[in-house]
Amino acid sequence: MEKRKTIDELILENQKLASKIIIAHQAMKEVLIKAKKQDAFQSNQREELFIKLINENKLMSEELALAHKQLDFQNKEKAKRIDELVITNVELDHQYKERAKRADELAIANVELDYQNKEKAKRADELAIANVELDYQNKEKAKRADELAIANVELDYQNKEKAKRADELEITNKELEKFVSANRELKQFVYIASHEFKEPLRTIANFIQIINEDYSPTLDKKIVEYLRTIDNSVKRMMVLITSLLHFSRLGINKKVSNVDCKELIDSVISDLAVLIKSSNATIEVSEMPKINIYEIEFRQIFQNLITNAIKYQKKGSLPKIQIRAEKTPENYRFSVSDNGIGIEPSYFDRIFDIFQRLHNTEEVFEGKGIGLAYCKKIVQLHKGEIWVESELGKGSTFYFTIFPILSL
Repeated sequence: MEKRKTIDELILENQKLASKIIIAHQAMKEVLIKAKKQDAFQSNQREELFIKLINENKLMSEELALAHKQLDFQNKEKAKRIDELVITNVELDHQYKERAKRADELAIANVELDYQNKEKAKRADELAIANVELDYQNKEKAKRADELAIANVELDYQNKEKAKRADELEITNKELEKFVSANRELKQFVYIASHEFKEPLRTIANFIQIINEDYSPTLDKKIVEYLRTIDNSVKRMMVLITSLLHFSRLGINKKVSNVDCKELIDSVISDLAVLIKSSNATIEVSEMPKINIYEIEFRQIFQNLITNAIKYQKKGSLPKIQIRAEKTPENYRFSVSDNGIGIEPSYFDRIFDIFQRLHNTEEVFEGKGIGLAYCKKIVQLHKGEIWVESELGKGSTFYFTIFPILSL
């Protein structure tokens, strides 16, 4: 920067000197012009003036030559200095370039060094993480080894249990075979017994009818009453035998159908029209599903529950029955509610057993004691459950679940 400033000062001095020379030339020209125009009356004065001008001009020429020499010397010196400055600037520029190059190299080296340091730190972190992971894996392996040892012990125990259960299952299967055989024999016995029992009962009923027809005028009133009691008992026995036969054969010839439960219930209501009309019962049926079920058996559930709801009614009240259904995540749940006499909680489980009646034969409510047992068996055919919720004197609600059968 200092050298460049010196060059600029020399150039400025040269310009100032050139300006002075130009001004001097112009002044001399003006004097010559003034001298020519001046009208000198005396030649001596003119000569003196001319000589003076010549001398002045000569002096000025000498000064101008000297100034030119000085200016030429200065220009040479300036050119020399300019060359030196150019060389110096070239050298300085070369040094600047070298320094800049070294600075760039140093910056690149610093960047590379910083990158290497970061890579080393990164690898150190990765190594630390890898060590932690390796330690975790070793612990997991040890843990799994312990779990495997425990699993082996458990597996050995399970194998022993399976062997034990296999032995128990074999015994159970043998007992089940005996039970199936006994059940088959029992069904055969029920079928045969029902036919065998009916025949003597028919004979008793026939003889009672003959006695009534042939000897009625001569019979004592007590004997007539006894005969009536015997006849009623025979008829009841016939009904019970028939019901037992139907119960034993329930589900043997079952057939799967896709059933609209609303249409099925409407059909049951239509079949019970006489009973419903005579009791002035009202039945409300909610929206019902279409499901795959054993239609004939399923129909008997509603027939029994509706009949019971009308039969077991309080004196002076009209039967009101509500039938509902809802879809649960696992199955369908149905309910039949009434406003009847209700059931004591102690009888909730007992009422679903065969021939279990809550009222004796002398009470106003008649029944065979098998209707709810029918319902329970049919519900079990559909893998469901049946139960009751009731309050004495306020009515009952019978609930049962049905699992739809997957294939027809």
